[in-house]
Amino acid sequence: MDGRLIFANERLASQEKKNSVNPATLETIGEFHLASSEQCRNAIQKAKEAFPVWREYSHKDRKKIFIEARKILLSRRDEAARLITQEKGSPQVESLVSEVLGSIEALHYYAHASPKNLKERKADHNVIFFLNKKSYYHYHPLGPTLVITPWNYPFLIPMYDVLGALSAGNTVILRPSTSTALIGLLAGEILIEAGMPPGALSVLPCRVAQAEEMIVHPDIQTVMFTGSTDVGKKIMELASHNLTNITLELGGKDPMIVCKDADLDKAAAGAVWGAFTNCGQSCGSVERLYVDRAVEDEFTKKVLQRVKELRVGDPTMENVDIGPMVTANQRETVKNHIQDALTKGARLLHGQGDPPSLPGYFLQPALLNRVDHTMTVMTEETFGPVLPIMGFSSHEEAISLANDSKYGLTASVWTRNKKTAAWMADRIETGTVTINDHMFSFAEPGAIWGGIKQTGIGRSHGRYGQLHLVNIKYISLDLSKKKTQIWWFPYNPSLVKILHNAFDLIHHDRIMKKLTSLFGLLPFFFQILQKSSWMNYIRGLPRLFRK
Repeated sequence: MDGRLIFANERLASQEKKNSVNPATLETIGEFHLASSEQCRNAIQKAKEAFPVWREYSHKDRKKIFIEARKILLSRRDEAARLITQEKGSPQVESLVSEVLGSIEALHYYAHASPKNLKERKADHNVIFFLNKKSYYHYHPLGPTLVITPWNYPFLIPMYDVLGALSAGNTVILRPSTSTALIGLLAGEILIEAGMPPGALSVLPCRVAQAEEMIVHPDIQTVMFTGSTDVGKKIMELASHNLTNITLELGGKDPMIVCKDADLDKAAAGAVWGAFTNCGQSCGSVERLYVDRAVEDEFTKKVLQRVKELRVGDPTMENVDIGPMVTANQRETVKNHIQDALTKGARLLHGQGDPPSLPGYFLQPALLNRVDHTMTVMTEETFGPVLPIMGFSSHEEAISLANDSKYGLTASVWTRNKKTAAWMADRIETGTVTINDHMFSFAEPGAIWGGIKQTGIGRSHGRYGQLHLVNIKYISLDLSKKKTQIWWFPYNPSLVKILHNAFDLIHHDRIMKKLTSLFGLLPFFFQILQKSSWMNYIRGLPRLFRK
């Protein structure tokens, strides 16, 4: 990796450079170029010029590129995982499983599922006067798409968002986080090598000022952003200048509810992984854990034992479970959340002090209990290796606590009872609820990702994510021989009688009234059947007798 911008299928240099630092060792692992305002504008122009070409690519043609990219990534998986470990700090196993494998699955999914997801669909008619028409939904790309991605999953998130946009026929400009820019450049390099046409994909690390200039550029049709809620609000404000389509995946404060009938060993293992994988730097991490007081002590002991067994250290070592945090600022945020909780009466069961003899942004995994919702660690996104545990006395209280948040991304319920699981899943205010597992759905390409409240707007991943990146166009076809429609000018007094009969036929509750109205409409039907396809009306008859 030489760190140059990927611009219209070429690597370009710029005057400004920035070092990429290993968060475990604080050593420089490379440098990359930062795009200038002019280069960003040129990339948008190239994306605009490439859009008519890329949108005409068939699904079969795009599939070939995605399959080739999958082959390339498969052959370079160790290289990709090594770079992720060096630049982000996740252990090698996490880099492979969470980011590389997830990206391979995404390439496979968008290669094969897009034709079905975006295939035109027939639209039904409910109004009796329109039954002679044939209508459809078509899905058309919107145009140049700006994808802005974070540092916590710097390979997986760009792959998902870029592929979602490209598979729908949009061209893309990827602006990766400048904390992990080399990884974003690698993702673009693989897709370019696989055969993307010139200008359809550019990767431009840049400063915030240049990113904001691209957001308000009139040729950008969609902005996809993953990051903090505060920045998301700013992007939404900027996008409003042109009413640009947006997908915002923002903060999370995801609850985990452990019922008294849960498999406590499985739930404890799931809680520790869900809270501390990726050093807790996941928007879908377990950030609040609520456990039935009947099993609170027993469950907490099981969790504590597992937390004590976690191995913190150099992520390149095979026996390490948790590496460093990505940035020093985020580590300070986590420390402040812990200190706020302790000041307000929480108890720290594990995690006092930083790991010794480690130069990077390391932090011991912290386990807290005796917490409540006056504490920042229970209300604001911590985004680090902290697990606070709080008891509840009833299922209703558990739901109330889980919903007492300005965020609504994911949640998990741990129980052996299907009715309990269904009851809770229906009442938790989030975009995703999983039962006896947590956060796996991000790695399932066909599942949606996104939430409600201040977690963001729109959905990504899968068919529903693709539909957020297209123009859903309604197309109706009328090839009947009629020269006019009954509701067109000039208005005829007989239309009032026809309308009254139609109202009763379609919407009246009594069958006899419907039949009387149908008899009154027979002359009208005979007239239009001479000039229309009578089969459409026959198919529509069952709807006339609905209740």
